Amino acid sequence: MKDRKLKNLLISDGTPFAKISKYLILALPFCWVGVTMDNDFWFTINHGRYILEHGFTSIEPFTVHEGLAFSFEKWLTCITFYKIYDWFGTWGMYVFILLVFCVIIWLFYKVCLLFSGNSQNISLLITSVNMCFFGINYIRTRPQIFSYVFMLAELYCLEKYAQTGNIKKLYPLPLLSFLYMQFHSTMLPIFFIIMLPYICDFGWLKVLGIGGSKYKKWPLLAAFAACALTSLINPYGVRSFVYLINSLNDGGLLSNINEVKRSSFNDIIGCCGAVLAFRLVAIAARIGRKETYPLRHFLMSLGTFAMALYAVRNNAFYILMGGAVAAYQLKSIGTGYNIMPVLKKIAGIAVIASIIYTAVYPYDIMRSTYAWKALDAFKAMHPDTNVTMYTDFNCGSYAEWMGFKCYADPRAEVFLKSVNGKEDILAEVWDSMHRRISAQELQEKYDFDYWLVQSDYSLDYQIRNKSDYKLLVEEDGYKVYEHIK
Repeated sequence: MKDRKLKNLLISDGTPFAKISKYLILALPFCWVGVTMDNDFWFTINHGRYILEHGFTSIEPFTVHEGLAFSFEKWLTCITFYKIYDWFGTWGMYVFILLVFCVIIWLFYKVCLLFSGNSQNISLLITSVNMCFFGINYIRTRPQIFSYVFMLAELYCLEKYAQTGNIKKLYPLPLLSFLYMQFHSTMLPIFFIIMLPYICDFGWLKVLGIGGSKYKKWPLLAAFAACALTSLINPYGVRSFVYLINSLNDGGLLSNINEVKRSSFNDIIGCCGAVLAFRLVAIAARIGRKETYPLRHFLMSLGTFAMALYAVRNNAFYILMGGAVAAYQLKSIGTGYNIMPVLKKIAGIAVIASIIYTAVYPYDIMRSTYAWKALDAFKAMHPDTNVTMYTDFNCGSYAEWMGFKCYADPRAEVFLKSVNGKEDILAEVWDSMHRRISAQELQEKYDFDYWLVQSDYSLDYQIRNKSDYKLLVEEDGYKVYEHIK
């Protein structure tokens, strides 16, 4: 009898467990989050340490290059990450990232509820699927995690205003813009791009099943202006606002970076294209009906898809904004099925999979950090960091965190003339990594004390047998040489 009562308590409708069990499906995305410290994390916390110890600077202080114009973009993220790492270490940082991911999932779910007309079934389904894609690709120890929070909060405010016409729903936007600027100023233009579909949702337009809305547009224009003003409140003023625009004048140098490369239909953009095709079919199915497809939703889908085609990293915007529109489309088409029993079963599998995954996954939290074993070994034998070191684009972040003056690091924009005001150093960095410039030429120009190179790559072949280079460390595919002067 007691067993039967317990079973009824767990599975009967209306019980506390039945009420919360459907939300367990939202645990599924956590199975797809990488357990590593992103390589860019190290220059981020290096910036945070420098700001707390020395304050802000306008001259780049971490490399062998002199006189480069510089600004601490995303400065508040740098300080936040640095203090968490300083207090709690790598695992503390990882737990913090998971907590932020919880906020992202919750906000995305709330946005989907708003777009779907408060349908829990549709919102849970869209959230669980989209957040799995999102977790595996975009949840990293990078400033973007804060950007996604602010973007989703902004989208909620905008859609709430579009549906209700209540101007008070726009009040949080200037604050969100201000916070966005402090945490990730390089991507602030995205904040204003998200507002454009709502500003351009003209009520007089109706064509092929797509129609505008008649809410007032002047409050949006006022909010746009207020957000622009609050975004200027930052340590570098207008300079931070135009940072991304300046970096776009790269002469094609950024095209070598994976996340900036154009998307192709061989990667996730293929899935995005299929979803866009579904949306176009959904719009076509509405032609002739009295109710029209909102113009703002159509513009949001088309705009974020174009952004996703432009660069791989922009797929994140299509997953978030496009996912919200998908919730509306499923509502308007109508599922016609009670999917909650299936969701509950998937939720149970997700919880079990999470437990097994946690128990058996071979954790290597430093896996995404290049050359960290070689650098740790070198630092142990050479604690004096008052030296210069050749590092390629990938390896400089961790070396600079350890205190060494380096040749290059993953902060690509810093090495563009349009940003640093001096020289396109990034071109030379690519030349050094692809045999278009010799180790001897670099040594004569910069007089490095040490070289960190990949084993059996071009630079290693050039210096390994020379009498004025001495091998000190060889670890995990990387070598450290001393230049004998």
